[in-house]
Amino acid sequence: MGLWDEVDSVAQEEETASPYLTSPAKGLELIARLLPKIRNDEHNRLLRQIDYMLGSEILSTLRNLDKGASVWGRQLLKLSDKITEYRKIRLLSGKTIVGIGGKFSSGKSRFINSILGDSKILPEDQNTTTSIPTYIIHGNSEEIQAYSGSSSVGLDLEAMQAMTHQFYDKYGIGFSRFVENIMIRTPNFPQKWKNSIAFLDTPGYNKSSRNTRDDLTDEHTTEQQLKAVDFLIWLVDIDNGVVHEEDIKFMGGLSLGSTPVLLVFNKADKKSESECESIIAGSRKILQERGIKIEGITAYSSRDRREFCGRSLVREFLDKAGRSEGRQDLGGEVREVIRSIDEEFSRESGALTDRRNKLGDYVSDSQDILAIRSLADIYGRVCQMKGRLSGDRKRFNDTAVKIRDAFTELSR
Repeated sequence: MGLWDEVDSVAQEEETASPYLTSPAKGLELIARLLPKIRNDEHNRLLRQIDYMLGSEILSTLRNLDKGASVWGRQLLKLSDKITEYRKIRLLSGKTIVGIGGKFSSGKSRFINSILGDSKILPEDQNTTTSIPTYIIHGNSEEIQAYSGSSSVGLDLEAMQAMTHQFYDKYGIGFSRFVENIMIRTPNFPQKWKNSIAFLDTPGYNKSSRNTRDDLTDEHTTEQQLKAVDFLIWLVDIDNGVVHEEDIKFMGGLSLGSTPVLLVFNKADKKSESECESIIAGSRKILQERGIKIEGITAYSSRDRREFCGRSLVREFLDKAGRSEGRQDLGGEVREVIRSIDEEFSRESGALTDRRNKLGDYVSDSQDILAIRSLADIYGRVCQMKGRLSGDRKRFNDTAVKIRDAFTELSR
């Protein structure tokens, strides 16, 4: 269905619906605003410069290190990947990311709204499920930004709430192909977590009945986003009974390692306390048998904003997240990697100096002319290696200074 095919049916929409969903012209305007723009401002020039220095110039200086590209290269490329999200990452600096995952329509958005004090900032209707990974952090006033690469676009609440699968169903165009994240600042944030936690609302991963390109993108995006969270709350609709195989496989595929995970059966107001206890006990047994380690299992009602069965695991889990060490600023991460690489240069340079000195002593003490020639050849090769390493280190240090200067300019 095309964007303009809906003109004749606009009058039939409810008055309360988003203007971006009822008016094709407004829908087109929203798409035009969010399409990536070619920008040549100083900020983006610095980001591109840092990206090139990390991914090319620094990497080229490591070829003579024993650990070279095999160790530091991977870290540098990872940092390079973060450059395009620098603005978003700066907002998340010092915060613990609590990801909310689960199937399509498991109630993720409504769960976050209930945690934020029954806020309605995220769309809750089943037909308007979130299609873009959305970060929610505390702010003194409400502000919404959509990020595409290093550029961002300010949105009003109605525009953000229209960026759902309902928009795709209506116009045949989805946002996930060109909008990477949404960042929401809101004053509706629990006081004790406002400086330490950022919530991440992700698209549902299981919409096989639709099976559109955007749905496949959702699954990949959700997987990539949740792999990087610091804490994970996994929601399951309690109407589905015990935890299902699809949830187990998806959680297992995230390779979360030491990431704390809390399993929450949502919409618990639909069940009795005894039914909730039975579902929790059955799920705990299944997860133990499958080797899935989690912090706990609980039943929660987003509508009533409370846990069932006398538990308070959600609050305790979020308190633990609030006490954990937050994320380091990207500039700090880069400085740490540069410091580690410089230490490796020092170690290898010192080792070559010791080897050269010992070879020099062997040459001086040897009486065998053939041995002296052989040792002299080795001595010469070691000197060449040390010379190449010194040259690499100088280029490395020169580039590191440029990177630090670029980050200093970015922070102004």
